[in-house]
Amino acid sequence: MHKVLYLFFALTGGILPFSFIAGAAASEAELWNKLADGGLVVLMRHTSTVTGGDVGGSLIRDPSCARERNLSSKGIDEAIQIGKMFASKGIPVKNVLASPYCRTVDTAKFAFGRVNPTGFLSLIETMPHNQAEAATKQLNQRIGSYSGSENLVMVTHAPNINAVAFDPVEKGAFLILKPMGNGDFEELGKMNLFK
Repeated sequence: MHKVLYLFFALTGGILPFSFIAGAAASEAELWNKLADGGLVVLMRHTSTVTGGDVGGSLIRDPSCARERNLSSKGIDEAIQIGKMFASKGIPVKNVLASPYCRTVDTAKFAFGRVNPTGFLSLIETMPHNQAEAATKQLNQRIGSYSGSENLVMVTHAPNINAVAFDPVEKGAFLILKPMGNGDFEELGKMNLFK
């Protein structure tokens, strides 16, 4: 039996309510089978980035990618592996949305070969309070109201994922979410191919 939980996300003093249904954790095989059936949302954190020294700022948004923190060669390999795993399991993917940051766009491109950069998936840490609330609300609504027969993939950042789910998500890991309508969704599980 699922229990409806209400999570309140505070962004600099504001509170944003939404419904989240916590289900029993499914095994990895069960999750792949559910993804193969379609109709779910994959909420993914970008893969590994370059670290150390002068490698670009994690909060900087630069359309040229020169000043941003970008994917490392390991992150590129991880994204390619994710795409190969989805293909080998026959996972249907209709749309791939990503934050416009280079590391998220590149994760999506290397994994799925296509991407639609989407503003509401941008790093909420860099947004004014009211914009961050609106982006989080839009993310909730998009997850909860998705109704396609294939899966929807969204690639974003840890703070954005933490704003809508209970499980912390490592780089390259993803949540599998079942839309329930009206901004509600059930978390079926989390997958990390690199643990």
